Amino acid sequence: MPQLSKPRARHSSKELGRRLARRAGLSVLAVALFVVSGAGFAWHNIQSRITYFNVDSILSEEGRPGTKPPDSYDGRAVNLLVLGTDSRSGNNNVDGSEGSDEVSVARSDTALVMHISADRKRIDAVSIPRDTEVDIPECKSLDGETAEAQENQQFNSAFANGAGTGSDKKAVASGAACTWKTVETLMDIRIDDFVVVDFNGLSKVVDSLGGVHVQVDEAIDDPDYTGFQLDAGCQKLDGQAALQYARVRHGVGDGSDISRISRQQKLMSAMASKALASNVLTQSGFLTSTLETLTTSERIGQIGNLSGLAYSVQGVGMDKINFITMPHEPSENDPNHVVPTENAKKVWKALKEDKPVPADAVAPATTDAGTATEDSSSQEETSEPAEEEATTPAPQTQAPQTGSSQQPAAKPTTQTCPA
Repeated sequence: MPQLSKPRARHSSKELGRRLARRAGLSVLAVALFVVSGAGFAWHNIQSRITYFNVDSILSEEGRPGTKPPDSYDGRAVNLLVLGTDSRSGNNNVDGSEGSDEVSVARSDTALVMHISADRKRIDAVSIPRDTEVDIPECKSLDGETAEAQENQQFNSAFANGAGTGSDKKAVASGAACTWKTVETLMDIRIDDFVVVDFNGLSKVVDSLGGVHVQVDEAIDDPDYTGFQLDAGCQKLDGQAALQYARVRHGVGDGSDISRISRQQKLMSAMASKALASNVLTQSGFLTSTLETLTTSERIGQIGNLSGLAYSVQGVGMDKINFITMPHEPSENDPNHVVPTENAKKVWKALKEDKPVPADAVAPATTDAGTATEDSSSQEETSEPAEEEATTPAPQTQAPQTGSSQQPAAKPTTQTCPA
């Protein structure tokens, strides 16, 4: 890992450093809030668990939205790009595809933009379907390679363009930087930093939590591809089952990436609930498993900044974390692609102005909605009222806004699973 200078930030004060050793903080792991500190861990030990890269050299300021913000996160809204990578090597090979050149390199499987409000009272996590049709700008890698700009491409191609054929952490950072540029082009919102979570690491984190409970609304039976089976109802998942649940496409729902996003959001929320409700937050096994899954940009990879941001949002409750899927409709160019609708622009505008997402910008929940948490208040509104706009009702997952193919809403599932 390169030796990089630490950005100055008020969050990384000596007082926070002392607090880090004796109390748990709140941070981001694949749209969930997780601990970045634990009792008994030395500062340098914690820092060594995170791999971070300075990507300023491959992110030009030219054409980027907004103005360059101060190094500190303090007193302002923060937009984080959270990505999940899907290399199928080792224990990550849940679909029998290990060894294929197509999937053995670093690839993006999940993407969302996490908006943390300036007042630290709400978090909006917007999932971007990987089949979204986008224009990908020219991207450079940390190895000096250049990928040409492309039009009308799948969103997850941006990560592949940046990462190239590499599978190491540097390739992951390069892929994240290209996705970063693509998201800013798509949303016209300035992204502050990226966090990449390895899906194999996700399995380890779930195991370090002692498993998580998820309310499964529809039984899963996929004998042909993964062999994964899961009954409907409240189910406790270990790490490997959680990874399969997040990845499975066949034998449940319509087999689309959109329905899979719903399951992934449920799993993330269940993990966050378990972490927040348990004394596992101060256990070294959980801390190590969490941090070692991450590849980040430089600023948020510095433990002082990460812990400071975590400390500033520790008062955000589960009922104030709003999971949204980008409102979309089928593309006219390719029936397998989707494009943002006018409602998506309302979501972008709300994030850009640091306001609650308006209720009319998101679709009702689908049959695969409902997160397994102990707190039933997660079915309530997640945003405080604004004078100009209505707030977003916040079931833990929200279905995409589609065209004529939109399915009718189902009644929310009663949350009976423990945290």
